Amino acid sequence: MPIFKLDSGETIAGRAPARSTRRALLLSAGAAALLGTACSVNKPLRIGFLGSTSGRMTDLGIGARNGMQLAVDELTAAGGLAGRPLEVLIRDDEQNGDLARQRLTELFDAGVEFVIGPVTSTMAAAVLPLVVQRGIPLISPLAGANEFSGRVDPFFRVVSDTASSARQQAAALLGRGLKRVVTLGDAKNPVFTRNWTGAVAERFGASGSSVVQALEFEAAPGLRFVEVAQRVVAARAECVVIAASAADSAVLVQQIRLLQPNLMIALSAWAGTEELPALGGRALEGVLVTQFFDRFNATPRWLDFVARYQQRFGSGPGYPAMNGYDALQMGAAAVRAAASGGLLAALRQIRALDGLQRRLTFDEFGDCLAPTYLTEVRDGKYVAVTA
Repeated sequence: MPIFKLDSGETIAGRAPARSTRRALLLSAGAAALLGTACSVNKPLRIGFLGSTSGRMTDLGIGARNGMQLAVDELTAAGGLAGRPLEVLIRDDEQNGDLARQRLTELFDAGVEFVIGPVTSTMAAAVLPLVVQRGIPLISPLAGANEFSGRVDPFFRVVSDTASSARQQAAALLGRGLKRVVTLGDAKNPVFTRNWTGAVAERFGASGSSVVQALEFEAAPGLRFVEVAQRVVAARAECVVIAASAADSAVLVQQIRLLQPNLMIALSAWAGTEELPALGGRALEGVLVTQFFDRFNATPRWLDFVARYQQRFGSGPGYPAMNGYDALQMGAAAVRAAASGGLLAALRQIRALDGLQRRLTFDEFGDCLAPTYLTEVRDGKYVAVTA
């Protein structure tokens, strides 16, 4: 609370002025109480962001951060949240579990009400025990791994679970008559990639088809992508499902096409960023890519968001930006609804939320039931796929 100066230069915190009477003291006490209430109401509401804003996952972390920032801008323009101005504290987890725990602790100690992030399932798994211990809500834009499903804890998300999305992709491949699949996942993000490739294998197995081999690699500087591609081609499958970042997926597709041009290739939703078509070039022609959002949505709210995003950040928004925005709005809805039960209880009561593109629904555990979408790359652009 600030210290207010009197005309004499003395302060309320110092000795009382000589002319003070009992009535004046009572009035001063009442004014101080009102000032204390005002200070409490107008104290900034702190929100944390934890995500990979450097390194190999910057397309996810920066996109989610930017989308969240536009949501904060909207709330600020409307006078804040629950009568309080907003203050955002941002931490980079550098895709390192130890650093993620350290920096999330910094956010918690700084008094944040809730945290948006992380942007990968592996980082979410790394910090979840700390989140449970501290009891401060975490709302992830992108961590869809199944190990977070069906749990009563302070973890929430605005993305569908990984297995549902992967099974949808597998069903599309089976619908094309493909019977033999090899899976390939980045072992640096195993919580997500093993969920994805495992769900694909399960769906193929249930149909009577076969998973020829489950392969992994570790994304790192100096990785020999050609050797990974050689392992894929040696499996003699009809298609390969890759769960990796956009940058790594693009290089892998290029190397596989050099060795086996007609092999059917499908990429997980992780790879479906704005940069992917340019990164992969002509090699991506005909590649199936799952998307976390509807790239062809034409609702006024979405188009307005796209225009504002382009104006502020100089590029178009992708799924990380959309989900970052929706995650912040989920937290804001809970703040508005929170009463004696607190913010965590309010989050658990949310069953629906009007997202940027569609109405999001949630189960009793805070797991999002949002759909995913299928696209192909044609002539350097994403096009919609209905099946």
